[in-house]
Amino acid sequence: MKRNLNILHYCLYVIDSKLHFFFNKINPALLLYKIPYIKKRMKNKYGIKNPIEFYNDFWTDKKTGFGLIFSGGWLIGIVGLIFISLGIIAIDIINPKLVLNKYYLISLGIFSYLICYFLVFKNDQYLKYFEEFKDWSIVEKRKNVLSGIGFIFGVIVLFFSSLLYFN
Repeated sequence: MKRNLNILHYCLYVIDSKLHFFFNKINPALLLYKIPYIKKRMKNKYGIKNPIEFYNDFWTDKKTGFGLIFSGGWLIGIVGLIFISLGIIAIDIINPKLVLNKYYLISLGIFSYLICYFLVFKNDQYLKYFEEFKDWSIVEKRKNVLSGIGFIFGVIVLFFSSLLYFN
């Protein structure tokens, strides 16, 4: 389970990084950094020599990057959706008259965070897995990313089917 969560986390990180670099190509705000005055100001005031490179490092850094925060949030959300869906199905099978309240959802959110924390984030364990997964071949990386996307769609289908058929 630990390895599978780290594979999913890495796939989410790769997808986020690829989307970041794709949107950089069509982002008109990045053209501001090509203006000589702004380049000079960034260098003099903040010590940033290449603002676009700084922006990419800020987003894709594997230790403290903004994209890493997004992929971690997506991972927690996916695990939370699995627990909520399975909880709805189980409660509907056991006692159909029982209504879920906000405390149930909050406790499942905390539980999914704790699972992700101890299996992925604690002591930056994901960095060890990122180094291992970095050596994947292109075919293996594509296969794992596509299976990760399929898994995410499966979780979404499970969630909506639990809402539609079990309520």
